[in-house]
Amino acid sequence: MNSHAHSPTTTEARLQRQLDHNRKLREQFERNRISVSQASILLIQYCQTKRDMLIPTVWGDLDVKDDPFEAKTAGCGCSVM
Repeated sequence: MNSHAHSPTTTEARLQRQLDHNRKLREQFERNRISVSQASILLIQYCQTKRDMLIPTVWGDLDVKDDPFEAKTAGCGCSVM
């Protein structure tokens, strides 16, 4: 028996892996891209317009009702021990 002969299922499996790999490459190729400089500008604009709650030295103290990290209590806020 030839050691280089592949069974039909092995060949089909290799073909399927290759087709999956080609599909993933096509998806990556078709993805919209922007330049690094454009991405940098967008990132800077975002950081300048969105308030970062974790940097109070830049944005000032945060009102408790606006704090997204504050645990919200439902109802009366009581807990049973």
